[in-house]
This record gives sequence, C-alpha cells and structure tokens, in this order.
Amino acid sequence: MFNFSALFRKTISISLSVRKIILPFFLWILAPVLILTSAFITNGIIIFLFGYNPIEAYAAAIGITFGSVSAISETLVKSTPFLMTGLSVAIAFRCGMWNIGAEGQFLIGVLAATWFGTKIAILFPNTSWIAVPLCLSFAILAGGIWGIIPAILKVTRGVNEVISTIMLNYIAIHFVSLMIDGGPLQETSKTGPQSDPIAEWVFLPRLFEAHRIHLGTGLAVILAIVLTFVLFRTTFGYQLRAVGEGAAAAEAAGISISQNTLRVFFISGALAGLGGAIEIMALVPHRLTENFSPDYGYTAIAVALLAKLHPLMTVATALLFGALAKGSFAMEAEVGISRQVTLMMQAIILLFVIGASAVNFFRKYNRQQKL
Repeated sequence: MFNFSALFRKTISISLSVRKIILPFFLWILAPVLILTSAFITNGIIIFLFGYNPIEAYAAAIGITFGSVSAISETLVKSTPFLMTGLSVAIAFRCGMWNIGAEGQFLIGVLAATWFGTKIAILFPNTSWIAVPLCLSFAILAGGIWGIIPAILKVTRGVNEVISTIMLNYIAIHFVSLMIDGGPLQETSKTGPQSDPIAEWVFLPRLFEAHRIHLGTGLAVILAIVLTFVLFRTTFGYQLRAVGEGAAAAEAAGISISQNTLRVFFISGALAGLGGAIEIMALVPHRLTENFSPDYGYTAIAVALLAKLHPLMTVATALLFGALAKGSFAMEAEVGISRQVTLMMQAIILLFVIGASAVNFFRKYNRQQKL
C-alpha cells in the first residue's frame, strides 16, 4: 500500500531544505539589486533636474556598452582594471584587513611593467612567450612587495593599515611622477612626463583580431574563479575567512593572525599590481603617463563591497562599473549631459554602496556587543 503520509513528510522536508538554500541566496542577491535600483532612480532624478531625459540618457549608455559585439568587447576591456583591483580589495577585506592601497599597488605594478618593457625586454627580443610572463611576474612581485609594507608595519608596530595604505598611495603617485618626469623612465625625447612605449613583444595579445578584448580580461576572470575556489574550498581560504570573521576566535583556534596578515597583503598587492601591468601591456599607447589610473584602486572598494567580497560576484560588479565608465561618454556625446554630471552620478552609486555596507557593519557590531 502506498504511504501518502511518508511521501508528504519527505516532500515537506525537501521543500524546507530547498528554502534554506534558495532564500539566503535570494536575499544575498537582492541587497545589491536594491542598492543599484535606488542609485539609478536617484541618478534619473538628477538627470531630469538638469533638464535632460533620463530614459534617453540610459538608453544611450546601454546602447554604447551592450548594443553590439564591439560595444560589449569595449565594455569588458573597461571592466578589467576594476575587476583586478576589486579582487585585490575583496581578498583583503575578507581577511578583515582594510587595504585602501590598491591604487598605489596598481601604479607600482604599472611602473614595474614599464621598467621591464622599456629597459629589460631588449634582452629578450621578439620572444613574447618569455617576455610577457616575465613582465607580468615583475608587476606581481612589485605590487606584492608594496602591499606587504603596511602588513609589516601593522604586525611589528601596530600601525593602522588604513592610514599606512592611504599614505603609500600618495607615495606611489609621486614616485611614478618622479620616474617619468625627469627620471630614468622618461621618454627618450624628454618632451613630456611620460615613458617610452614598452616593447611590442611585451604587448598582451588580443583574443579576437577584430576587437580590443585581450588576454588580460580572460586572465582576470580565471583569477576570480580560482580565488573563489581558494577562499571557499581550501584550508588556506578557511583561515583567511576565519580571521576576517573574528580574529580573536581564529587565534584561539591556532590560526596565526600575523602570518595571514602578511600573506593576504602580499596577495592583495600582487593582484592590484598585476592589474596595472595588464592595463599598460594590453592597451594603446602602451606607455606610462601621469594620471594613468582614474582612481581604479579607490573605485575598487565599491566594486568589492557591492559584490559582498565574493570574487565571482566581483566579475559582475566590475562589469557594471566598466559599463558606467563607458556609458558616461555616450551620455555626454549623444544626450549632451555634462561630464561632471556623469561623474557625480558615479559618486552617488559609490555613496549608496558604501552607505549600505556601513549599515551592515554597524548592525554586525551591535549584535557582537550584545553577546
């Protein structure tokens, strides 16, 4: 005889199990969607108050970012530095380390790649299979070393990493300026504050001949997948997450806070440095200039927070910020919206993202205080 009661109990059990999996995932996705929706509505109101049609403006932005294969390719190219610096910030924040220095680490990576591409690459003429990996390795090492400086200061002297990483950003900016404005990396003609182009055999190859999407974009996505696996499927990743969730409890469990601080800052700096190398090796004019980075490292904080510090989600949020960066030009060219208005719109999105993260932080802090 068929047991309807057992079938009913089993059905209820499966439904509850599915609910436990789907509901948290739905809520995890819902928060970023609500944040972005609120930001875009606010921006639409601002566009309207400035006398423009927000629907027309958004349509122009969507058309130039996702309207064709070529447009999508350009958007992916724009998104790559946001993804690399976003991963850099996400991995550090996951470990409870407030690395605000991705901007400086990105620039140091660019500087290392420039030095290799203009001074060292001549030792490997027309050998891309050697020169490209070496150049990327130089940038990874340089970014990692620059990233580990605040970690050493924190571990040995108790220096707050927020302060040290911000100060190192300014040191990196001025160091780059010093190197290309009268320094050893200034172009041979000495006509301006910029470097010579890096050697052609150090260029990153394009994935498709007809479009600018390059090997660095694919590498960035692969790194996001690898970091997701490392964080959630390895002992090392568990240690990082444990330190981020509660340093005291992690230390009581035998996890070294000092070692993980040094490791995570090196990895974080290396990712940002690699992002800088990819940018100069992949895109014309393949030379280092002043203001090379339009604050990729600072925007990366919003990219990482909107992705809830999840490496795979960072791919989506980086794509969003890449689309915003590209779409702003369309709104200026096709609708006539001032560039300053589009920059303000990006800032509003950052405020919504950081504001929501601040609320979550204080809720978590209050819960911990009540325990």
